[in-house]
Amino acid sequence: MQTSIGVILIVVSCYMIGEIYKVIVKKEKYKKLIPIVLAITGAIMGGLIYKSDKSLLMNVTDPLTAILIGIISGTSSTGTNQIIKQIFIKGEKENERICR
Repeated sequence: MQTSIGVILIVVSCYMIGEIYKVIVKKEKYKKLIPIVLAITGAIMGGLIYKSDKSLLMNVTDPLTAILIGIISGTSSTGTNQIIKQIFIKGEKENERICR
């Protein structure tokens, strides 16, 4: 069984970077760039993980595949954010509306 700890590391790190980015950036037009920022961050992390230990990224054989895995993992953190937002935040708002 191949390990994919690198993928999990990229997703979690990009999620945290995205949350920090949202706090730092105040203008809405720059917040729309979050998926692009996370894709680039994921690509960089994928390349760095490939250079340090290839086995962390499912034993990839070339740097392009590692970078692509990083891009996909980085952008998937945006989807993770939306899942959390839809389940927890939207659910809390509906509960408040029902209780009133």
